[in-house]
Amino acid sequence: MFSKRLVATITAASRFAFRSHAQKSVRAQSRHSYHSILCQHALPKTLAISHHQQQQQRRTMFIQTATTPNEDALQFIPGVPVLGGEEGSSKRTVEFTSPREGLKSPLATRLFAVDGVRGVMFGGDFVTVRKDPDCPWQLMKPDIYAAIMDHFSSNRPLLREEDSGAQQKDSMDVGEHDSDIVAEIKELLESRVRPSIQEDGGDLDFVSFNEGTGVVRIRLRGACRGCASSTVTLKHGVEGMLSYYIPEVTGVEAVSDELEEQANKEFAKLESQLASSNK
Repeated sequence: MFSKRLVATITAASRFAFRSHAQKSVRAQSRHSYHSILCQHALPKTLAISHHQQQQQRRTMFIQTATTPNEDALQFIPGVPVLGGEEGSSKRTVEFTSPREGLKSPLATRLFAVDGVRGVMFGGDFVTVRKDPDCPWQLMKPDIYAAIMDHFSSNRPLLREEDSGAQQKDSMDVGEHDSDIVAEIKELLESRVRPSIQEDGGDLDFVSFNEGTGVVRIRLRGACRGCASSTVTLKHGVEGMLSYYIPEVTGVEAVSDELEEQANKEFAKLESQLASSNK
């Protein structure tokens, strides 16, 4: 026989269960009524959500920006591979110093359309953009963000098919005709110098080594172009390291890009003509 306390407990539990069942039935009827009303507008609402999701998909890429030693260059990190899709390509970079060169890449073409952009470089997981000193980043960033997000959301190739093969060569690759000293220089630049420079959104090319004078000539690219600290980096960093490991090296010189110089002259000429016509 059950005790009175146990019977009271069971009775209370039964009442609670009955109330819960009744409440669930009311909620179910309410949900059914709401669902019936919602179904009357299901098609247009579904279309609206689909359109919203498409817009969100294009805008969900989180792009990080990183400053560089060059105040006129910024590194944009989209969180997806840029040139890192191929084996060994994570160390490779591709640079465009003029709108004409930028025609080889749909993304570079879009970036050069942003007022003030002077150069674009692609790395394994980053995009470096150089600007005109007179153009503020605050006005340029929204268009740069939009160009990068739209490109990587469209699944378009980074380089045009007819130009992708020409970008496979790397100045740091050791050739069969390179001397032992040149091979050592390239290996040191590749392993000791290049990684730290690329972290700052820049890069460098090996140009030549003069065995008579012991001078190594390199070309700075990306954020390193026009950077005030690049001279210090060359003398105290690259030159000191190379001469320490390779006694034949006596100095390091940076060479300018003739194409960039010509493009800068044409740009300055165009600015002068526009200024004269506005007077």
